[in-house]
Amino acid sequence: MRDQPQADLRGLKVLVGGMGVLIVLGTAVVVGTVIHRIYARKPAASMVVAPMVPGASAATAVGALAPGEHIAGIAGAGSDVAVWVNGPGGDRLLLVDPASGQVSVALSTTR
Repeated sequence: MRDQPQADLRGLKVLVGGMGVLIVLGTAVVVGTVIHRIYARKPAASMVVAPMVPGASAATAVGALAPGEHIAGIAGAGSDVAVWVNGPGGDRLLLVDPASGQVSVALSTTR
């Protein structure tokens, strides 16, 4: 083994040192980005409450459900509220305007 010429490892040492510097810089960038995103959060928008229509209640806004029907889901749909009604006769989707309490669209499926 002593007969072999010793290889010049100076280039390899420089390469390893350079990659070590890149690892340290990359870690610093990741930590800095996380800290920046934690402290630069935008405050959440306040919830807008729709005015209540005088004389209207939640029961009159959607209407009576047929026997065996139940509300399976509610979701916001733009300025309306989508109400999914599930029953033995099929499903219905009602789009209710929360400001007026009127049903603007009613879609139904039959079983």
